[in-house]
Amino acid sequence: MIDDTPRKSRLLYRWNRQLHLYLGIVASPLLLIFAITTILLNHGVTPSPLIQDATVSVVLEEGLEGPALVESVLAQLDLTGEVVGRGQVRNGKTTIRVAKPGNAKIINVDVESQEAVISDRVFGLMDTLRYLHLNPGPHKSPSWIFSRMWGWVADSTVYITLFLTVTGIYLWSVLRSEQKAGLIALGSGAFAFVTILYSLLV
Repeated sequence: MIDDTPRKSRLLYRWNRQLHLYLGIVASPLLLIFAITTILLNHGVTPSPLIQDATVSVVLEEGLEGPALVESVLAQLDLTGEVVGRGQVRNGKTTIRVAKPGNAKIINVDVESQEAVISDRVFGLMDTLRYLHLNPGPHKSPSWIFSRMWGWVADSTVYITLFLTVTGIYLWSVLRSEQKAGLIALGSGAFAFVTILYSLLV
């Protein structure tokens, strides 16, 4: 009986190397986005949006409130995006927020006068990327289909990063010429992590 273990090992190494390479290339633009926006968040970079206000008329049925009110206003204004606001009317008014990457609209609806004041905020490229980093974020259940799709993309990026980490460790372990340098690098990373964690906890 012929031992095919070496052949299986070579096949496993080849598949890991190819997947590591091409999945790394696929994920690299997304990892770059998250890296840049993490720096922006860490250093408290705040956007300076261009704000434009406009007043428009809306037609609302008497007594309309809640999600039906929100749906009616957005349909009349032909707006789509991630919606925040339940259509609760207080003192004859309600506020609806509709957000997209690079743009946020705050709609103050006066139910009695049948008017809506739209504050249109337009952001630049960096804050658009920052929005993507935070979206959908904790305690949010995205309602817009594109927000859900972006959530899937963000999850996929995490899974690919985990895969790249595992396959990277495997590839390093089978390359004997790189094992010493890899141990030094791994030890340096572990030392930095433990030092930072200790500083935060103590």
